[in-house]
Amino acid sequence: MGSSKPLAAVLLPVALLALHAPITTAANSNLFREYIGAIFNGVQFSDVPINPNVRMDFILAFVIDYTTTTNPPSPTDGQFSIFWQNSVLTPSAVAAIKQSNPNVRVAVSLGGATVSNTPVSFAITSVDSWVQNAVSSLTTIIQQYNLDGIDIDYEQFQVDPATFADCIGQLVTTLKNNGVIKFASIAPFDNSDVQSHYQALWSSHGSVIDYINFQFYAYDSSTTADQYVSHFNDQIANYPEGNILASFTTEPTANSVPIDTALSACQTLQSQGTLYGIFIWAADYSSNQGFNCPSSNQPVQTSSQLHMLQMASSKLIAVVFLSSLLALHVPMTTAANSNLFRDYIGAIFNGVKFTDVPINPKVRFHFILAFVIDYTTATEPPTPTNGQFNIFWQNSVLTASAVASIKQSNPNVRVAVSLGGATVNNRPVFFKITSVDSWVKNAVSSLTSIIQQYSLDGIDIDYEQFQVDPATFAECVGKLVTTLKSNGVIKFASIAPFDNADVQRHYQALWASYGSVIDYINFQFYAYSASTTEAQYVSHFNDQIVNYPGGNILASFTTAPTTTSVPINTSLNACQTLQSQGKLYGIFIWAADHSRSQGFRYDTQAQALLANAASY
Repeated sequence: MGSSKPLAAVLLPVALLALHAPITTAANSNLFREYIGAIFNGVQFSDVPINPNVRMDFILAFVIDYTTTTNPPSPTDGQFSIFWQNSVLTPSAVAAIKQSNPNVRVAVSLGGATVSNTPVSFAITSVDSWVQNAVSSLTTIIQQYNLDGIDIDYEQFQVDPATFADCIGQLVTTLKNNGVIKFASIAPFDNSDVQSHYQALWSSHGSVIDYINFQFYAYDSSTTADQYVSHFNDQIANYPEGNILASFTTEPTANSVPIDTALSACQTLQSQGTLYGIFIWAADYSSNQGFNCPSSNQPVQTSSQLHMLQMASSKLIAVVFLSSLLALHVPMTTAANSNLFRDYIGAIFNGVKFTDVPINPKVRFHFILAFVIDYTTATEPPTPTNGQFNIFWQNSVLTASAVASIKQSNPNVRVAVSLGGATVNNRPVFFKITSVDSWVKNAVSSLTSIIQQYSLDGIDIDYEQFQVDPATFAECVGKLVTTLKSNGVIKFASIAPFDNADVQRHYQALWASYGSVIDYINFQFYAYSASTTEAQYVSHFNDQIVNYPGGNILASFTTAPTTTSVPINTSLNACQTLQSQGKLYGIFIWAADHSRSQGFRYDTQAQALLANAASY
């Protein structure tokens, strides 16, 4: 991941990305990432300053599917070997840095520019053999070192873009489905061949790529801050909806974008609400400078990490980031059109299966298991268990193997579980605790067990009755979500309020103090009356934009046989209006159990609407 790269001014047309599943443009966040271990100068994890208020990813550089037993080194068709300084950056070092810094994760980068001064090219024997070998060898390395994710940094290619996309896409999907990694990133730069390969990957498998480590420092040294920002905006177009990180290099070179220029551009990006994070190439070089910026003597880690902490504290803004110590909110624009479709499933016990539900490959699809509840039915009536969650969905049908199978066969699918719900055995479910600390401790422990057993991706909060005040509810749920994210147990969290005064007080208190860790708002618009018109539905939606500012609010309807809810056609018409206004982030349905009797007609229509949006 060096700095001397041939640049190209012409980017591939956005048309290449037409098949990519839309997500909103990333907003400000506090992700800081640093490559480490490539230069073999003895740099250690513990040498690097770590701000506890950022999410910090170390990225080991590199593992490469090459062997040095030949001269020159030659490709091994997906059989990866370690090429970082693993005599220093050992498994025990990984464990120690994560143990002492709960905000730290460690990933490994695949590829890089050279091995033993020979260019590394992406070369395969066949797609199947490369993927099989890569999954096997990487799983061994990742598990040996207890790593959390991978980064893709191939920079030369002996295959066409479609083949590269197929190989890498299958690799990432398989490692995620197997629970081997929690996240994946790509590291392109502005070269026409590089861009064609990575944009093909983004087009077909963007849904499994979490971050884009774009090598902005590979532009030339005359680049101004304004030009840097312009280049950043170009990549937003090239990788639509991606979490694009700004970057700079601390490598001693006269050919790269100056650090001060990059940091100035980062300030501008942050002011515009588009600074998702920053990465540095590389800690090895930074250590030679005492982790100080050469031009200003300002610590580069501290300087870049501070950019992600200089956030407005207004309760009217929020964005997702992980840090149990960080209470600041980051500016976020109102959610734009996106293709997220969510469907609750399993509450009615009528045998509905994941495979019964039509899945449009052009949407991001979330199943939400309904429910887990911290109640026991060992008593009559059922009673609260202070955060000890039990399964109340139909898990005899929606099994752990069923979860694995649906995700394996549909790379756009994730599966979450909802907490709470309205009733258990026809008795109201209340949010009730013994104490904040005991509830959070029990909830983290019991949910972690369930989530890991079923290989789930996220949680949804759907408590609807409360025996605590709003501040206590906010503290409990906020700490729960923050901890599960910080521990790498979940990737996302949502809330499911509706327009009831007490419900809104509790969820708005949660949003005000912990909105930064809430990814989606499943607002139950169908809970309005059956006389609701399309215009009123849109008006209600706009009300919730005010109530949950900066939130990714989903429209919704119910397929339950009822005459008291908003009619489905009214909801779908309102969704079309919201989409035309650029506000339709997604749609959720309650519930697949009911939809089955209708042949999933409306699930199909909703997904088609999201998949075929005219503009994003």
